[in-house]
Amino acid sequence: MELNVRDGFYLTSICSNDKAAYLEHLNDKSVSDAIPVLPYPYTEAAADWWIQHRLESLSENGKEISFALRNSEGYLIGSIGVDDFRIGRTHRAEVGYWLATAYRGQGLISDALGVFTRYAFDNLEVTRLTAHTLDFNAASARVLEKNNFRLEGCLRQHTKTRNGVFDTLAWGLLQGE
Repeated sequence: MELNVRDGFYLTSICSNDKAAYLEHLNDKSVSDAIPVLPYPYTEAAADWWIQHRLESLSENGKEISFALRNSEGYLIGSIGVDDFRIGRTHRAEVGYWLATAYRGQGLISDALGVFTRYAFDNLEVTRLTAHTLDFNAASARVLEKNNFRLEGCLRQHTKTRNGVFDTLAWGLLQGE
C-alpha cells in the first residue's frame, strides 16, 4: 500500500531494507530525546527487532498501522502510525511520529499526519486518535494543532526520559472533527 503525502513524499509499509535509514536517523539525539521509549544509541539489534515487529504486526492485523514516510527516492525519512494497536479491539489509538532532521520545518510531517488520520478513521475502526507530546516539544504540538487535535490536558511530571522528568501534553481528535 502506498499513500501519497505530497510532492514525491509518500507512506508505505516498513520493509527489511529500511535498517540503514533507522540507524542513520534514530541515532540523532534530537529524534531520540523526544521519544522516551527509543533506545539511544540506536543499535542494529534494535533496528532488526523493530522491522521484524512491524512485519509481524502487518501480518497479524491484515492492514498497515505504522507507516514509513519516504522521499522520492524511496528512502525512509520518518515514520507515523499507531504502533501496537490491534484493529477491532478498541475505538481509540495513540498516534506517534518522527521526522529526520533534514526534512523538518517544511510542513511535511503535518501533511503526513493528515493523510494518516484519514486512513486511520477510514480503515482501522477507530473513532478517536490520541497523542502525547513532551512539554518542550513545541514543533510536535504544532503538528497536532494543524491537524485539529485538541489539547485535552497536561500530565504533570509524567514522562521520565534520560534527560529528566517532563510534563506531558495530552491531545485528542475525534472522527469528523
